[in-house]
Amino acid sequence: MRLLPLLALAATLTPAEIIDRVCVTVDRQVITLSALEERLRVAAFLNSDKVDLSPANRRRMAERIIEQALVQREMEISRYTMPGDQEVAEYLGRIRKTLALSAADFAKRMKQYRLTEEALRENLRVQLATIRFIDLRFRPGSAVSQGDIQLYYRETFVPEWQQANPGKTAPEVDDVEDEIEQTLLARQANEQLSGWLKQARTSARVVFFEEAFQ
Repeated sequence: MRLLPLLALAATLTPAEIIDRVCVTVDRQVITLSALEERLRVAAFLNSDKVDLSPANRRRMAERIIEQALVQREMEISRYTMPGDQEVAEYLGRIRKTLALSAADFAKRMKQYRLTEEALRENLRVQLATIRFIDLRFRPGSAVSQGDIQLYYRETFVPEWQQANPGKTAPEVDDVEDEIEQTLLARQANEQLSGWLKQARTSARVVFFEEAFQ
């Protein structure tokens, strides 16, 4: 299951009092090395990848966590309510079903990735909250015209479908209109989010501690 870079990641941000190495600060929030590496393990776990703790990958993850911190700050300003334990449990259950693992195999896999269930649940809690908040914050007001749908169908959907299904006829546009509309709405939301993040980054004080990325 591949997840969008920002939407697949849950922030583990610690208060000012910390006991391990600081990697980055975003205003008064800090990101520690242990939190960053946990995030890398969660991302690898969800995507069935190897854990990559290289300096370059730590840097990429730090950039994603910075974006997550900016979104979290907006959520706090808006007094957005975090998902409850039941919602997180259901979300975790859907992920386990997608990975096609039994409860025992899921637990074994978490151990292999050096993750606790508590850490995974808290990462998923913020991930779920972020997905919903972005949907609420950036989806309203977005609109897709019939022309947009037809253009995407001709220039993107059909070529990609035929590449994945050689020799077969692509579905008619009417049969995939809803799917295309949701794809285009998500694209618009991501574009708005990217613009908002760029602006929010200019007003935040972000400091990297380079020794954590060597």
